[in-house]
Amino acid sequence: MPRRLRPLLSALVLLVLSATLSACKAEPRTMVVEIDVQGMTCDSCVQAITHEVGLLEGVNNVAVDLEGHKATVTFTEGAVELAAIEQTIERIGYEAEPGTPEPVLPGE
Repeated sequence: MPRRLRPLLSALVLLVLSATLSACKAEPRTMVVEIDVQGMTCDSCVQAITHEVGLLEGVNNVAVDLEGHKATVTFTEGAVELAAIEQTIERIGYEAEPGTPEPVLPGE
């Protein structure tokens, strides 16, 4: 290959790689976390947790199990921090112990 074409070819390769990487930027993942919640005694507790956590930007769904003392929260990764969810539950008077968030698999 002639020397004059090498810089042009290098620039072309960089341009293609840059375009490919831009197209491959990851979409934010939907995550789900199960949180142990202590102190709930009635349906009003369930409603309070569901309402307050549901107000957080980035939270997609909140399901509270009174008998199981658990809240299952689905949220967008990067849009809300797990600590904010935990603090919201504690701020309204309950003890919260979150598990490890896991990605929601397509079709779930």
